[in-house]
Amino acid sequence: MKKNKVSINIISSFNHANFVSLLKNSSNFDWEVNEVNYNQVFQTLTNSNAKMWKQRSNVTLIWTTPESISSEFQKLQNKNEANSDIIKKDVDYFCSCIRSIKKYSDIVLVPNWILKQPNETSLAFAYSKGFGLEYNLSFMNYYLSEQLNKEKNLYILNSSKWLLNCGASSAYSSKLWYLTKTPFSNNFFKQVISDLSNLYESIKGLSKKLLILDLDDTLWGGIVGEVGWKNLRIGGHDHLGEAFRDFQIQIKSLKNQGIILALASKNDEVTAIKAINNHPEMILSMEDFVTHRINWEDKAKNIIDIVNELNLGLQSVVFLDDSPFERARVQEALPEVLVPELPKDPTDYNTFLSKLRCFDKTHVTDEDKSRSNLYKSESKRIKLKQQLKSLSDWIKTLNLTIVIENIKNENTPRAVQLFNKTNQMNLSTRRLSEQEFNHWVKVDSNNLWTIRAADKFGDYGIIGILSISTKNNIATLVDFILSCRVVGRYIEETMIEFLKEFCQENNVNKIKGKYKKTDKNSLCYNFLNKLQLIDNNQYSFEFPSNKKKLNLLNITIKKPTYKEKINVSKNIMAK
Repeated sequence: MKKNKVSINIISSFNHANFVSLLKNSSNFDWEVNEVNYNQVFQTLTNSNAKMWKQRSNVTLIWTTPESISSEFQKLQNKNEANSDIIKKDVDYFCSCIRSIKKYSDIVLVPNWILKQPNETSLAFAYSKGFGLEYNLSFMNYYLSEQLNKEKNLYILNSSKWLLNCGASSAYSSKLWYLTKTPFSNNFFKQVISDLSNLYESIKGLSKKLLILDLDDTLWGGIVGEVGWKNLRIGGHDHLGEAFRDFQIQIKSLKNQGIILALASKNDEVTAIKAINNHPEMILSMEDFVTHRINWEDKAKNIIDIVNELNLGLQSVVFLDDSPFERARVQEALPEVLVPELPKDPTDYNTFLSKLRCFDKTHVTDEDKSRSNLYKSESKRIKLKQQLKSLSDWIKTLNLTIVIENIKNENTPRAVQLFNKTNQMNLSTRRLSEQEFNHWVKVDSNNLWTIRAADKFGDYGIIGILSISTKNNIATLVDFILSCRVVGRYIEETMIEFLKEFCQENNVNKIKGKYKKTDKNSLCYNFLNKLQLIDNNQYSFEFPSNKKKLNLLNITIKKPTYKEKINVSKNIMAK
């Protein structure tokens, strides 16, 4: 399988040769590394003509040690006190240098600071004000976070987590440091590469969306059909019970961050649901799961049923089951599904899940927080649709309201999500970082709108993007994006109708565009073809803005003034 190419700039204050070698041989991406010699951090950051900045990269990694940033901190090797005002000025300068190079890369990553070698202090009060390496290191990291956390497309990575996962004894190598000025071991670098890959996958919309769980000996201890729900091991004064309860707490946290939960368990449905509803130590309730398949059928078949019901792809799924047999069966039948090897000991479940990086996100949007409710509402809509005779009757019964808005600063993270995650109803399938998105919207000739919708069952959230670029009274349709879960409700027709009216109001008499074919976006082509906007024999299209008006049934549409232009300085770049 061909790997996606990712260009990365690496700037560090130590020898990173081992890290680069491991990165190039990692399996996630085809990393194209552009590097400078180590300990050239400020020389590179302050030189806008440096070779590294000649071509825009996907990622820039700026990895430094605290003493390389602040000479005042370096003095702590010989004494216990340091001047915090001088340290602040040093960090301020470092941050200003980082801001100056942000424009050359899609994202900038800055690991926070840890010591380049373990330090055993003789001071009992290591965090007393003004004392020691630890206190000043914590101060530097806090101040770095304060300065950079609000910067768009810049992420501070947690070095302490890598150290914790490795353990200090295997994270550092004194011999490597003194021989080659390489402070960390290969095991430590592998932790970094894992986070780096998962972060980039998240930014590009490749993180997992759906967690499907078994029940017996996965969410609780024991087989409910044999021991009864009162005798399940969960919570209480029992080490395994506590472990299962903590595992559920972490799963609940994933759900609150927008991960969809479902059940696939070989069990009697009534017995299993009774256990979930009645056991006093259960953290997860049936309300937390958008759907379930509790029966005696093949789990691979049940997983297919679940993803079809939710209109998701198998590549979006993670399946957790304590049974090696069931895991092997799903892996063999459904290779696109991620099936991690759960530890044999349930006391390790919680730690295992915390290290599973496939759910990582750079932002948690309002839509993420309410995602479970969105899918539950969708289930109610589908049941109503099955009861009615025609599509038009169903649309009329929904009491649908569609809101079209100029892009706003607070909606940017969700808009970027849609760019990077939507595959089926997507005209160009272009992928944009937040920085690229903001640059594109800033152009005066470009317009971009977000589409949100609601009906009597609930709010859909922001589910679509429409954008055009206008020149010489001709509008080019650049992006036509709609979440696949709402396709077929006249929302896409509404978007086309709005576009036509906007162009007429702004003296644009022609709309053109190009459909870029991918393996997954035939849905978009079929829609354009159905409206006779595109010719069967070609992917480029063109139609007049006064083309015949579409029938939008009784949908309520709220839209901005047609002549209103996007004020980028207020909407996008505002803090």
